[in-house]
Amino acid sequence: MGSDPMRIRLPYGKDKTVVVDVPDKNMYFIVDRGEAPALKNPPDEIRKSLKNPIDAPSLQELVGSKDKVVIVGDDITRPTPQSLLMPVLLNELNAVGVPYENIQVIIALGTHREMSEKEIREKYGSEVVERVPVLNHDYKDPKKLVDMGKTETGIPISVSKEVYNADFVVGVGNIVPHCYAGWGGGGKIIQPGVCGEETTAMTHVMAGKVRPISKLIGRLDHTVKEEIDAVALKAGLNLIVNTVLNREDKISHVVVGDPVKAFREGVRAAEKIYCPKVPGPADIVVVSSYPADIDYWQASKPLDYASVAVKQGGTIVLITPCPDRISPTHPVLRERATLSFEENLRAIEDKEIEDLIAGASLLLHTQIRERAEVLCYSDGLTEEDKKALGFKHASTVEEAMETAFESQGKDAKVGILKCGEILPVLG
Repeated sequence: MGSDPMRIRLPYGKDKTVVVDVPDKNMYFIVDRGEAPALKNPPDEIRKSLKNPIDAPSLQELVGSKDKVVIVGDDITRPTPQSLLMPVLLNELNAVGVPYENIQVIIALGTHREMSEKEIREKYGSEVVERVPVLNHDYKDPKKLVDMGKTETGIPISVSKEVYNADFVVGVGNIVPHCYAGWGGGGKIIQPGVCGEETTAMTHVMAGKVRPISKLIGRLDHTVKEEIDAVALKAGLNLIVNTVLNREDKISHVVVGDPVKAFREGVRAAEKIYCPKVPGPADIVVVSSYPADIDYWQASKPLDYASVAVKQGGTIVLITPCPDRISPTHPVLRERATLSFEENLRAIEDKEIEDLIAGASLLLHTQIRERAEVLCYSDGLTEEDKKALGFKHASTVEEAMETAFESQGKDAKVGILKCGEILPVLG
């Protein structure tokens, strides 16, 4: 592989790193989240923003002392610093006269697994857990959902009964590129966050059918995003509190206000951090999945973004811990991952796949495999897991790189994505 290797340290989960050696002559690009200063006093910024939201009245004007308030926050698969944000929001609600007994937090699991009590306490903080109920959303129990009709395109809307019955709903999340929605954050906290299975399935399948993937990722103006916002607003989302994190996972920007307009302002800030330019497609793209690490269901997103930056027929090296393996809640992903896009689409249309959310994920997964071979280094995914996904197993990072060069040749151009949430933009 030549002399003078560059040593690049990549995150491997939250607390570990791995080193990738790449000969200097092969290095094509290395990109990370852009540098952005952290807010000096995030709680202060949030308080100010709640008093003067974007395209919305102040919190004092929006909510009354007798109102039932539901705060919808994201789960363990997202890096949003809820333990920092939630106490400020609770204090401000108290300050405008809303007592604790009128407030509860619903965790926007979408179709992810439930968070344990320990995980909830770690994510949201003991202070929040002891002040208000913090409950997992249940997307499968029809008794906990309300039917709200359909969107204009015919997607059935069912949403958490607690959210539906609330007088005031706040969504608290984080803004990053997203493979289905274009961008995470905003109305996505409601759809799929606290919706029923069919609602989530239909919007995911709508996204999964879009080819190529790059038509959705990092874009705002498309039908899938319109559907997400339509569901969120119909379900009663009144206000969002969204963060943009810098490369140290500190808050660099916060937007509070109208679920659509404030979100778009947040995206403009996020683009500067999460959409680095690269000179062109590389032969080999190495990507760390961090922070989309918990299972392949999450780690598939970094693969989507890596596929944008790799040449057709290239190689992607995925570095991911995946302690929950492929997916605890969507076993069909494992069962059908090596089938083609057309085979999975036909199975969705013929109703052979009951889990349509997994079906949508399969459509994206197969597009990645059509684009490039995937080599995977992971402690959490077994060799059998990788084989089931159609990936090549590497027992070390060094082995992964050696195999990649064997596949692409000794002169292969190598690109490095140092974070699993960045969307490379071809220059």
